[in-house]
Amino acid sequence: MPVTPTPSDILIAGGSFAGLALAASLARESGGDLRIRVVAPSFPVSAIEPDDIRASALSRASLNLLDHLGVWSTLAPNAQSVASIELTDSALRDALRPTRLSFNLHDRDPRSASPDDAHADPFDEAAAELPRMVIIENHRLAHALYAAARDSKGVTLVDQRSIESFVADTNGIRATLDNGSSISARLLAAADGGPSRLRDIAGIRTVGHPYEQSGIITVVEPELPHRGHATQHFLPSGPFALLPMTQNRVCITWSESSAEARRILALGPDAFREEVVQRFGGRLGALKSIRAPRAWPLVLALPRNLVATRFALVGDAAHRVHPIAGQGINLGFRDVAALTETIIDAAQLGLDIGDAFVLERYERWRRFDNLASATGFDMINSAFSIDSTILRSARGAVMSMVDRLPTLKSWLADEAAGTTGDVPRLLRPAFH
Repeated sequence: MPVTPTPSDILIAGGSFAGLALAASLARESGGDLRIRVVAPSFPVSAIEPDDIRASALSRASLNLLDHLGVWSTLAPNAQSVASIELTDSALRDALRPTRLSFNLHDRDPRSASPDDAHADPFDEAAAELPRMVIIENHRLAHALYAAARDSKGVTLVDQRSIESFVADTNGIRATLDNGSSISARLLAAADGGPSRLRDIAGIRTVGHPYEQSGIITVVEPELPHRGHATQHFLPSGPFALLPMTQNRVCITWSESSAEARRILALGPDAFREEVVQRFGGRLGALKSIRAPRAWPLVLALPRNLVATRFALVGDAAHRVHPIAGQGINLGFRDVAALTETIIDAAQLGLDIGDAFVLERYERWRRFDNLASATGFDMINSAFSIDSTILRSARGAVMSMVDRLPTLKSWLADEAAGTTGDVPRLLRPAFH
């Protein structure tokens, strides 16, 4: 007969970035006083996942969160700081792709130096301000967050299990797992991904649409040093981003129509290389190696509500956005920081952490940011997908104008870094 565990304060569904970060954040901020259970079909128990080529762009606000959790110092040696970002807008077969807009992010960051520069100092996160952006491999980030959650006081990880159903009322929630056991708690946080089952069970509907596009990702090693420079080529089929990684690798993410993506994925290694080279351009010389690509369908989906009775959405369950700006993971960490602060403040006041009044604060805090971000990314993707010489000239003129306005550029960089507006405590700099 399945064992019914001791009641928890908070039950978290999902063992990826948002779920693990939420568990570690709540444990840290409560001093281990909260009883937290994380239920997931699997956890990232291994730091090495050779087949996982995915990487993420983390903003400064996200790095602040990781710093608070003691995770950043572990990740820093394998994180590539982004020194600058260049934006271009051209047709696929254009020989020249002039830079229309650029952002200089880290003049002082030694990782912007050439990898073969013998005088470059290693990155010292204790002596320098955290970067505005870094690129980190997903499997490294996931394992670091898993270790932080696993080692946190008050956190119990329930592996190889999933929540089949739950009921909620004014007294609490009771979740039934796939092995028939049950867990009761005061609050259920769903971080179970974009196609969230728990969101459906809670009766929260979503609005949005499929993009009829697929995201493609691969990792290449160019002949010349990338010096920490990132590039976003806006092509008619979708954005083509070059993200610098450690060991002079470059993570490429780009969007294509679903049909074109299927064609590209079916190509052999040599033909796929030709597709990459055509889009990559010759700025970094020849490509010494190319990893086999992966792809996933692109969808815009926003829940009509972020909360229900003793229930809250975080991470991809709370927003599926176009990856045009690589901000999906950063939005998830903003959810984590806001929900953590909401719960901790309520607990310190002696309030019921799962009460509707408490959860309304979290929803107000995150609703506008999620909506504005998703809408903005959607509009950018639509605007740059129109293959017109006239419109391309107009877009270029607008970007060139912005490029000559340093105050506006600085604000845009700060906005992307997640350091503007009402920033939760965990997204602000940590004091060591």
